[in-house]
Amino acid sequence: MGDRSVYPPVAGQFRPWRAACGTRVAKVTPRSTIPHTHNEMTDPGVSRPRYQGLAAARRWAHEPVRPRADFSLNVGDRVGDLTIIGHLARGRITELYQVWSNEHWCALTGKLVAPAHLDGDVPPPSFRREERVLKRLKHPNIVRLYGSGVVEGRPYLLLEYFAGPTLYDVLESLPKRRLYMPDAIRATMHVGAAIHYLHRQGFLYRDLKPGNVLLREGIPILVDFDVVRKIDDRRPADRLGTAPYMAPEQVRREKLTPATDVYGLGVLLYELLTGRWPTDNPDVDEEEWEEEWLDSDAGVVPPAPFDGRRPALRTRDLEHRYPQLLAPPVPPREHLAHLDPELERLILRCLAPDPADRFQTVSGMLAALAPMLRGRYRLWPEGAPIERRSDTDSR
Repeated sequence: MGDRSVYPPVAGQFRPWRAACGTRVAKVTPRSTIPHTHNEMTDPGVSRPRYQGLAAARRWAHEPVRPRADFSLNVGDRVGDLTIIGHLARGRITELYQVWSNEHWCALTGKLVAPAHLDGDVPPPSFRREERVLKRLKHPNIVRLYGSGVVEGRPYLLLEYFAGPTLYDVLESLPKRRLYMPDAIRATMHVGAAIHYLHRQGFLYRDLKPGNVLLREGIPILVDFDVVRKIDDRRPADRLGTAPYMAPEQVRREKLTPATDVYGLGVLLYELLTGRWPTDNPDVDEEEWEEEWLDSDAGVVPPAPFDGRRPALRTRDLEHRYPQLLAPPVPPREHLAHLDPELERLILRCLAPDPADRFQTVSGMLAALAPMLRGRYRLWPEGAPIERRSDTDSR
């Protein structure tokens, strides 16, 4: 799991939401009700912009809840020119606050290293890694970084603030934790666009899950980049991620490729559609699934024995905690009988145990998924060129 703790379930109250910095939203009169003068004619070639978000988000108002965690700072405390105005979440090594920025004149998210993990003014490797990566990323579906530094001995990242819920919150508010199929496909395409861009920048994400996706005006935005990894030929020295969403090669610490994140996208789409994971639930709590956060920049498997901070997992333990190592994914139509068989085949291809049998690129997966949004649910006009290449089967 990333540094952002999964929010507790929030009962959905549905009403329109406001912008994050408190901007008043002007009431817009529908075009059809605007009186026309005798010499004004409607242009049949003009149409309103297409809504790109999730229908479920239009009915959602995120009522902030008091996080169930201890924080080192209180509302009203100052950290440099930042003022703490709310508590968001506490992760493995960080604390997330809603802060008021005097420089930007609005509320942002302050991500600070927790006191217990401070080593002078030097932030942990995962914190430095997230900062380096976010400085390079500029994409509509990726959280924005507005600054970083060290204030009073506390390293911090200054990130975009979201008033909207996570996909986890949305699922928890719905019957059987299921999104309507067009919403599930839209969410996956937005997240997939972020992952495709991340791969083009030379990085793997490795921790796809609903709790790491926040909504900005209904649009899914990917957050938490502290476990990203460069795309290279080296075997990882860690087993980072959240168990139900990890590809088998990720669990085994084998070479990772973009197909590893394709697996994570497949699990995400499976859960958004069915409310379930592709395999039977392990008999352990999700908090126990955080595996060996070594916080090391090393990229190879160390030859020395495990360092003793946690017992090395035996094969039987791995198979218990990660059933995807042995159990094939349950076909999603067993949970959702009316699911399009073509969509089921796409999901099962993403979840193939062998990376070579999956889509080799996220763009290949998205090219196959895009035509499944039909009619008014399309994100683009009918007939628009959305994919120039036709080699979807090889990708």
